[in-house]
Amino acid sequence: MNILLTNDDGIEFPGIRALQNELQKTAKIFTFAPAMEKSATSQAMTIYDDIYVKKIDNHTFIVNGYPVDCVNIALHGGLISEKIDLVISGINKGVNMGEDIFYSGTVGAARHAFIHGLPALAVSCGYLDASGDFDKVAAFIGRFTNNNANILTKGLLLNINYPPSAKFPEKIKWTKSGLRIYRDRYKTTALGDHEFLMNLGGSQLSYKELGQSDFEAYQDGYISITPLNTDGTDYRFKENIQQD
Repeated sequence: MNILLTNDDGIEFPGIRALQNELQKTAKIFTFAPAMEKSATSQAMTIYDDIYVKKIDNHTFIVNGYPVDCVNIALHGGLISEKIDLVISGINKGVNMGEDIFYSGTVGAARHAFIHGLPALAVSCGYLDASGDFDKVAAFIGRFTNNNANILTKGLLLNINYPPSAKFPEKIKWTKSGLRIYRDRYKTTALGDHEFLMNLGGSQLSYKELGQSDFEAYQDGYISITPLNTDGTDYRFKENIQQD
């Protein structure tokens, strides 16, 4: 199996390094990752500007762009000749649950691969900095990909969130996306009468309990796995509105 790895925390982040070390035991790994952190960039993509790419070796490339740029260049840039079988984005520091999936560069990169016909995993965890036990998360992903090769060939997009409280052997729950509650507040620094610096610095986060959601599974120590799709249709409204 040929696996493409990317992330939004940058190529030097230990999460992607842990995946490389683990998955290369059973698969051929190609890594296209941003030169620096590109968190919360969703599916931002560079269209008209040149993108600087540096080849480290035949399997590793640093991309001065967004996570989606990394995936797109790997798939369509002609820098590798092998056909990619699976795309894994992560391991991200911090979770991506509920509406986070619309902002996350981690999920955005996986979604881009899915749009282009490939199965993809977005992998996030509760560790918030580089000191987390990313090897433990990577080991789980290695087992998961090996044990579920049959479903990964079906073109799925899976959003995986791994809690630090997970005990071995880990327990999985297949979940739905929950409802995130954001409480955004900016720090404002005045530069003059009409100029300001606005710094969000992260949001205060909570969630609404819906039952069987990613949040509730995660809080209970389960690894939450949510199958995603790209169909944004509001079917409840469509079914209830009077048709002409």
